[in-house]
Amino acid sequence: MEIIIMAYTRQGGELCVRLKKGLSDRGYPCKGYLFHKYENGQLERFADADALIGMAFRDGSALVFICAVGIAVRKISGFIRTKATDPPVVVLDDMGKFCIPLLSGHLGGANLLAGLCAAVTGGIPVITTATDIHGKFAVDVFARRNGLYITDMNKAKQVSADLLDGKEIYLYAENACFKDMPSDRSIIVTDDRERVKDGGIAISVKACENGGVLQLIPKQVTLGIGCRRGTPKEQIAAAVREVLLEHEIAFASVKQVCSIDLKRNEAGLTAFCDENGLPFRTFSGGELKEALGSFVHSAFVEDVTGVDNVCERSAVTGSGGTLILKKTVREHVAVAAAIETAALWFAQTET
Repeated sequence: MEIIIMAYTRQGGELCVRLKKGLSDRGYPCKGYLFHKYENGQLERFADADALIGMAFRDGSALVFICAVGIAVRKISGFIRTKATDPPVVVLDDMGKFCIPLLSGHLGGANLLAGLCAAVTGGIPVITTATDIHGKFAVDVFARRNGLYITDMNKAKQVSADLLDGKEIYLYAENACFKDMPSDRSIIVTDDRERVKDGGIAISVKACENGGVLQLIPKQVTLGIGCRRGTPKEQIAAAVREVLLEHEIAFASVKQVCSIDLKRNEAGLTAFCDENGLPFRTFSGGELKEALGSFVHSAFVEDVTGVDNVCERSAVTGSGGTLILKKTVREHVAVAAAIETAALWFAQTET
């Protein structure tokens, strides 16, 4: 993620230069800007703050203001939309004493960014989110760190509210591997799905959970797709969504699409992937033949491609895992799905 730093005073410009270098040295690409009344040869000048802010909100870039909090609040007020989509916004005073996450502290990572800025300036990160100051599990931070899609932000807020009220929350995880597990003892990790049937958190690629459950979806599913030449993207999209719905696999769990290299330039297939932001990988017939497992044999497919099954073998080869959905055909589109092999890490279990 790119970071845009905007300074409004001469001293702020000097801090901007230092902050830009410090964050860049830590691996975060930055652009530094100084209000047009002042000049600093190491920074670009700006007069139209709205243009920079609009670009950041559109592209998902982080914003760091070096100015009074009130200025930053007024500047971003017209751009704020939703917690799920707004970029991280942090404010620093022009001496770098205080680093304040203003927007998207958890999901966008503004709390983390404030800490990084403080490490550069020697300042104090001013964190005000309730779960942080009370040392409670933050479901949106956990989801962000582990690449999980939050299906319902209102339910996520309710989980946080329940934890702050001292309630225990059960967390069920299915075939998931995490960077970290909750240290909050109010989160009870369980391998019993029944524990979350009436509430709690379920981490699964399965699309259907009960109404009271907060579902977090990991991107662990690889789709293998084969199709007749010239199949339009709309037909491919309809087939994929229909098949996944029938088998209760959440579309949000899909991380990539794979096929045989004969389909590398298949217009409908590449367009479907582009529109959904999914990487498209192809493999040679020889590579697909090396896939391990039992696959549905098709003499027709083998006659055309040299491989007895494209979609199943592609899904397994691309994921390195196992099939969870065997070849299913809809309107000349063959769909299969495989899930990555992952281990469960339990930091805390029921007693």
